[in-house]
Amino acid sequence: MTYKAYCLMPLLLGAVLLGCSDPDSTPPLAVGPLGDRADLPVDARIRIDGLSAPVDIVRDDQGRPHIYASTLADAMRAEGYMVALDRTVQLDLFRRHALGTTAKYFATINPAAINQDIGLRTVGVNRIAAAQYASIQDPQAKALLEAYADGITQAFRRLRSGEIPLPAGITNYPLEALVDWTAIDSLAVARLRIYQLSNQGTAETFYTNLFADLGKTFPTDSPDPSITKRAGMIQDLWLLAPRERVYTSSSTPQSPSPKPGPPKPPANARERLPASSDAFFRILTEFNERLSPDGFGSNTWAISPSRSATGHVLLASDPHLGLGAPSTFWPVALHVGATGEGLHVSGVAFPGVPGITLGHNEHIGWGSAVAGYDVTDVYTEELTPDGKAVMWKGAPVPLEFVEEIIEVQGSEPIVYKLPIVPHHGPIAPTIENGKILPIDPAAGAVSVRWTGHAATHDLEALFTLMLAKSVDEARTSLERFEVGAQSWVVGDTTGNILWTSHARVPKRAPGALSWDPTTGTGNLPCLALPGDGTAEWEDDIPGDMMPWGKNPENGYIIAANNDSWGGTDDGDPTNDKFSDGTPAYLGCEFDIGFRASRIKTLLEGAKAPVTPEDMATYQGDARSNLGARLAPFLVEAITRGEAERATPGTHPDLTAVVADPAFAPDRVAAIKAVLQQWGTEADYLAAAGIDQDTGEMLSDAEGAPKVVEARAARATLIFNVWLIRLLRRTFGDEYVRAGREEGIPRAMQLDGILHLVEDDHASFATLDPATSDSALWDDIDTPAVESRHERALRSLLDAIAWLDKNATESKAVWGAHHKVTFAPLTPMWIEMHIPSALDPVFKTGFPRHGDLLAVDASDFTTSWALDDSPNFTYAVGAAQRFVMDLDPTGPRSWNAIPGGNVWDPASPHFRDGADLWRRNQTRAVPFRVEDVVAAKESRHVLSTQ
Repeated sequence: MTYKAYCLMPLLLGAVLLGCSDPDSTPPLAVGPLGDRADLPVDARIRIDGLSAPVDIVRDDQGRPHIYASTLADAMRAEGYMVALDRTVQLDLFRRHALGTTAKYFATINPAAINQDIGLRTVGVNRIAAAQYASIQDPQAKALLEAYADGITQAFRRLRSGEIPLPAGITNYPLEALVDWTAIDSLAVARLRIYQLSNQGTAETFYTNLFADLGKTFPTDSPDPSITKRAGMIQDLWLLAPRERVYTSSSTPQSPSPKPGPPKPPANARERLPASSDAFFRILTEFNERLSPDGFGSNTWAISPSRSATGHVLLASDPHLGLGAPSTFWPVALHVGATGEGLHVSGVAFPGVPGITLGHNEHIGWGSAVAGYDVTDVYTEELTPDGKAVMWKGAPVPLEFVEEIIEVQGSEPIVYKLPIVPHHGPIAPTIENGKILPIDPAAGAVSVRWTGHAATHDLEALFTLMLAKSVDEARTSLERFEVGAQSWVVGDTTGNILWTSHARVPKRAPGALSWDPTTGTGNLPCLALPGDGTAEWEDDIPGDMMPWGKNPENGYIIAANNDSWGGTDDGDPTNDKFSDGTPAYLGCEFDIGFRASRIKTLLEGAKAPVTPEDMATYQGDARSNLGARLAPFLVEAITRGEAERATPGTHPDLTAVVADPAFAPDRVAAIKAVLQQWGTEADYLAAAGIDQDTGEMLSDAEGAPKVVEARAARATLIFNVWLIRLLRRTFGDEYVRAGREEGIPRAMQLDGILHLVEDDHASFATLDPATSDSALWDDIDTPAVESRHERALRSLLDAIAWLDKNATESKAVWGAHHKVTFAPLTPMWIEMHIPSALDPVFKTGFPRHGDLLAVDASDFTTSWALDDSPNFTYAVGAAQRFVMDLDPTGPRSWNAIPGGNVWDPASPHFRDGADLWRRNQTRAVPFRVEDVVAAKESRHVLSTQ
C-alpha cells in the first residue's frame, strides 16, 4: 500500500487523521497497548502532545472509540481529542451556553443570545465551575480534568488552523470561537447538565404565579357563584400524590393513602411574584425547553439473578432527554491496564465531561433516573428603601455584588453588577431588550437558592464510580455526588442490585413546611417562600437517611422519576419524618407513576425468567397507559349519547350535543367500536401503523400481516386527538380567563383530568352541589351547564372534524402524525437533520409508536387552543436504550442512541444509531478485546512521535 493510500483509507471510513506518518520514510514507530497484531493493523497515526506512551483508538463498526492507554491521564487526553473530532460544535455551544458567552459570536444572527447569557450568568454556572476547580484537593482528579481539556484543545487548535475541516453541513460557524478548552469548561458543562435536571427555580415561580392568577380570577368571595365554584381549581389540578403508587423502595409507604371525605375548602389567593422577575424566568424556561422540550424523565431498573434467565443481574437504562442532533450522549470505552486490573469501562459520556456517565466496568453496571428531590427555593425579598440590602430576621443584610462582563458581537460589552443575597443567592434581574434595569426597591425582588451554587465533587464521584468493584463500593462513591439528585440503580457480577439517591437535600425550617393540602394554604418549598428568615435551610438531611435499598425481596428495583419512598402517598409531602424526627420532605413533584407501574407489571407478569431481550422489549413498551384509563370513559360517553339520541330525555345533559349535525350516529358508533377493539385485541397498544422500511401505512384489512397493529394505530390517533381537545374543553375556559392563554403544564392537565374522571366526587375542591360533580366540566363562557359526558362528546366532535381535515386515508394512523426528527443545534444546518428533507422515505420525520406516559417515552405538547391544530411531533425520548447482563466472566451489553456517534454527514456513523433506535433495536457493544477486534473498523495510534 502506498503512503498516500495508507493515510487516505481511514478518511474514507469517516475518521479524521493528523500527522499521518509515512512508514517507508520513518523508523518503525511504537504501537499502543494492543501491540502488533495481524488481525488489528494500524490504519494511521495521530500526533498528540503530552502522552506518556502511545494510545490505541479502535473505532468499532458502530463508530464507538475504544481507547486503550497505559495511564488514566493518557486515556483522558485521548478521550478529549476524540470527542472534539466527533462532536466539535456541540462541545463549543454547550460550553458557551454554560459560561454565558454565546452573544460574543452569535448575537448578530441570534439577538436572544444576549438575554440567554444574562440569564445563565445570573444562575452562575461560570462562577460555580471556577469555585469547583479551585476546591479540588485530589491532584490526580485535577490532572485528569486537565488532560481531558488538553485533548480537546489540541483538536480545536487544528480545527482553527484548518488542518481539520468542520463537517460540510456546518456553515457560518466562526473557527475563532473554538478557543482552547479548560478544565473549568468541563466543570461548567457538567454543572449546566445538573442545573437542567435539578434546579426547580423556574417551576416554582410558575406554580406560584399560577396559584396567584387562579386565586385572583376565581376568589372565594365573588358574588358570582360560577366564580366561587372554581376557587379550588388549583387543588384539583395539582394533587401532589402519585396516581400509581409504585415506589422505588420496597418498604411500606410512609403515609396512609387518602380517603374520600367532605369536599375540600377552596384555597386562599396567593401573591404573584414581582413582575420584575418575569423576563428572567421566561428566558431560563425558553432555554431549558430548547434543550429539552416538555421536560425530562428516565426509566432505569434492575432484576436479581432469581428473576433472570441468564442467572446474572440484568439492568436497563433509558434516560429521557432532548432528541436533537447530535445525540445527547457519546458512546465510548476506556481501557487502562491489563484485564482484571486498572480501569475497563464502557458506556456513554456527556460530550465535554470526561469519563463515562452511564455504563459498566468489569464488575458493576449502572444507570440512573432523575430523583426529583427539591434542592431549590425561590424567596420573595423585601428590599431596604435604598435597594442595597434585604430585610432578614428583622434586620437589613447588605447585598453582595459580582461583576459579570458579557461580550456582545458588534456591540459594547454589558457590564452587569449581579446582586446576591448572601444567605439565599442571586436576585432575578429585570431584563428588557437585552438590558438590565436597576433594582426597584418598592417592587421587591426574588432570589433563588440552589444546592448547585456550592462547589461540589460530582465529577470526582463519577471517577471513583468507574473503578468500583461492587454495589457497596458504588454506593460509597456516589456519596460524593451531591447535586443533581439521581436514583442510581447498580448491579454487580456477584448478583447484587442496589439503588441509592444520595444528594445534598436541605432540611427546611418548620416555617417552610406549613402546607395544608386540604386547603392549599401555608408554605410549601415547591412554591415561593418568604425571604424574611422564617423558611430557611437549617442544614442538609443526613446522608445516611437518604432513601436507598439493596437486594429487595421482590427481586427488582425500578426508578422512573416516581416518588422513591412514598413521602407523597397521602398528598402531603411535608408531614413525614425520619426515624430521628428530622423532617423528611424530599420534594413534591414526581412522576405520577404510570411508567413505573407498567414496568412492574411487565416484570411480575413475565411467564418465564427474564432475558436481556425481554429487558429491551420492555424499554420499547408502547402501551397507552392513558388510553387504558380514559378510552373507556369516552366509550361510556358515546353509549350515553347513543341512548339520548335513541330516546330523547334519557340523558338530558347530552341533548344539545347529540342534536349537533356533526354527531353522525354511524360514524360515532364506528369510533366506539374501534376504541373497544383497541382494548380487547391490542391492550391499548399505541401503534404507529407505518411500515418502518417503506413508510407506507399498514393495512387493516382482515388477513393483512399486521392488521391488529394497523387497527390499533387508527384508535391511537382518534384517542389522542380527542384527548387534546378534552383537556382544552375542560380546563381552557378557566386558564384563558386567568390570563394563561399558553396553557398549563402537561403533567398538571393529565393528572387533573384523571382526577376528575376517576376519583370520588367528594374529593373535588371544585364540587358543584347542584350537579354533584366538578364545576370544571362546565364551560364558564356559556349559559348552559355542561357535564363530563357532554365535554367528552363535544371533544369527540372536535376530533372528528380534525380527522376529516387532517387524517385522510393515507394519514389515518398515529404514525403519520406522531413523528420525531433529530434537528441540529441551529436550524440553518439543513444537512445535519436526521432524517433530512432529502430522505427518500421519511422526509418529515420518523413515524413512532407510543404516546403520553408510555414506557417508551414519546411525549408531545398538549396545550393547543381549539382553533389550533395539535402537533404530535415529539422531541424528548430515550437518549439511549442500554441493557446489561452482568456476567461474572465479563459483562455483556446492548445499546442504541438516537442519532450517530460522529456528527458529520460524510461519516457512516452520522445516523446509523438513529436507524436502530427508531425501530427499537439495539446492537451488542463489544467490550472484551477479542470482541472489539472482531468489530473493528479502524485502528489509530496516538503518540507524541
